[in-house]
Amino acid sequence: MLGTSELSITNDISYLPAVQAFAGEVAAQCGFGEKDRVMILLALEEAVTNVIEHAFEYGEKATFKIIFEPKSTCLTIIVKDKGLPYEPNLVPEFSIDSDLEHGSASGLGSLLMRKSVDEVSYHNLGREGKELHLTKYFPFKDITEYHSPEELEAFPQKSEPAPSPAKEIKAEIRLMRPQEAVEVSQLFYRCYGYSYSIDSIYYPDRFAQLVVEGKIISAVTITGDNEIVGHVGLVRAQADSIVAEAGMAATKPNFRGFGSMTKMVNFLADVAKKAGLEGLYGKAISFHTYSQKTGYACGYRDCAVALGVIPSDRIYKGIMDSVSQRGSVVYSFLPLVDQKPATLYVPSQHAVFIESIYGNLDLNVRFVIPENGKSHDMEERCTIRTELLPSFNRADVEIVRYGADVLEETAKVLKDLLKKKVDQVSLFLDLEHPMTAHFCGEFEKSGFFIAGVIPLLHFNHTLILQYLNNISLDYSQIQLNSEFAKNMLEYIRERDPNV
Repeated sequence: MLGTSELSITNDISYLPAVQAFAGEVAAQCGFGEKDRVMILLALEEAVTNVIEHAFEYGEKATFKIIFEPKSTCLTIIVKDKGLPYEPNLVPEFSIDSDLEHGSASGLGSLLMRKSVDEVSYHNLGREGKELHLTKYFPFKDITEYHSPEELEAFPQKSEPAPSPAKEIKAEIRLMRPQEAVEVSQLFYRCYGYSYSIDSIYYPDRFAQLVVEGKIISAVTITGDNEIVGHVGLVRAQADSIVAEAGMAATKPNFRGFGSMTKMVNFLADVAKKAGLEGLYGKAISFHTYSQKTGYACGYRDCAVALGVIPSDRIYKGIMDSVSQRGSVVYSFLPLVDQKPATLYVPSQHAVFIESIYGNLDLNVRFVIPENGKSHDMEERCTIRTELLPSFNRADVEIVRYGADVLEETAKVLKDLLKKKVDQVSLFLDLEHPMTAHFCGEFEKSGFFIAGVIPLLHFNHTLILQYLNNISLDYSQIQLNSEFAKNMLEYIRERDPNV
């Protein structure tokens, strides 16, 4: 595999052909075909052009970097500059209807960038400038290229139960072997079609590589005749992350209801603890309560309800053929080790609510409600990380570091996302930072409202706010298992400005 390479160029558009030539060679060496290389170069052209034309004062001579990071499953290109603070509205959003009618191409390149690569994320680094990350996954074969259409038919919605009681089924729960990725991928396709949120599951080679790297830890249920009938996985952002998302759950219909899912979840918790992880979290969908019940039985406790994070066009084979609104998820958390005592700075308007969540989680924390208006030392510039998730038409925004400009910069990020017609935005704040208590209320003035908390994800203790872009949800369609989750949802509904 190629190593990381870096270009440092001046902000002169005449260097663009050289940059494109180098990028094209890197992409070719990574194994991308001609079509993918063209799409990568389109995205990079837009990114580089935006820096050259908008990142610096008129006439200013400066340099910026383009970093190429080939990884085991993808190529990430980072465009990094220390120019003007991020201003997303310098390039207007392209509208196919109005702009084509008036002959304008302004913003077309930005649209092509988002359509040309798999992931786009923006990172405001404060004094260190800003970065744009463009990620394109390698052209792994899709599961449909491994099996015939007949082998990939959806499981019947109503299936006969397994012929023997659960205690008589000869089954083993163990870690998945990389060579079994194709069979597991087939299982997911037949259970979910293409609706499952982690798309790596549909590319067996990519899936297997992530398992080898330790970014996914997979458990399977194997019958006596070596048939894989169930799967659960833990997904980590990095192989050394101390927290992982428990999910990737699928079971063949004939083997549902016999407790194998619960056993796999518990099995992976033991594996994760031995591997040094400190906690696990779940994001159970609210179209039904199956996965919520499994998590609760395994000790996971609810801590947030994130609304509208799943597109309404997702189809869940064997569960429902369609849904009438964007779907929501219930965050839950399972500590694997004793969590360190912590002091949390909670906004006064949500103090009782947040304390109730930590009571439900049974974690050792101390709550402080700072005095209104009391300021703390901050950097001049904030650091904001923004990840756009095109397949979900939503975005995650993380305030990595507070700065005097945090409200202004967050407003710019939100305005840009709304212009892109992003449906849902999740905002993550550090509860161990005293300024979170103050800025929470300021963010709520702009339309954000509370979702809950989650330990170890993004920060040791994270407050989650959410924004719905002109979306009104029918709360009666949100199905929750625990009484605590139902109480959380009622609290959230009362604060939803869209209701």
